[in-house]
Formats: sequence, structure tokens, C-alpha cells
Amino acid sequence: MKLIYTNENRIMVLNVKNVLMSHGIDVRLNNEFASSASGGLAPFDTWPEVWLLNKGDFDKAKQIIDSISHESNLESWQCNNCKEENDQSFDFCWSCHAENT
Repeated sequence: MKLIYTNENRIMVLNVKNVLMSHGIDVRLNNEFASSASGGLAPFDTWPEVWLLNKGDFDKAKQIIDSISHESNLESWQCNNCKEENDQSFDFCWSCHAENT
């Protein structure tokens, strides 16, 4: 087994796990519920982890994860109404609900 991805955000880790599995890559999730031990361990030691079951899948899995990361780094936009910064995924301003024009 080989560690391929970890993040403090459990949702991000579960997303990576699901995407890799949808591409036919066998993975295992570790530390899914370890956050309750964070008082006795360093916080990053309790982050959920995605482990590859087959080391030969590493290059393919890394490319998939990199493409996910690239897609999440899309350019944000500023609302013309309230000047609030919004993530690219929003069609409407999260603050004032004005449409992205």
C-alpha cells in the first residue's frame, strides 16, 4: 500500500477516494474518524488518508488527483453589486445573491 492523498478536509479526501474508485483504482481510506484523537496527536496525524492498494496505480492516480486540483483552482469573480469575491463555481454572489454577469 502507498499513501496517495491526505487533507484536513474530510470531504476533499472522500471526493478523491470516490473519483479514484470511479477510475477503477483500488484504494483504502485510513483515519476517517481519527479527528477525535487530535488532542493526543499532532493534528496532521489525524487527517483522513487515501491509500493505494496497488503501487502500480500511483502514476495514474497522481494524474487524476492533479486534474482535480487544477479544476478546483479556477479563477474567482468579483460581484459587481457588493464587490464580494466569489468562487468560480457560484453563478450568484454568495453575499448579496446578485447574478454573475
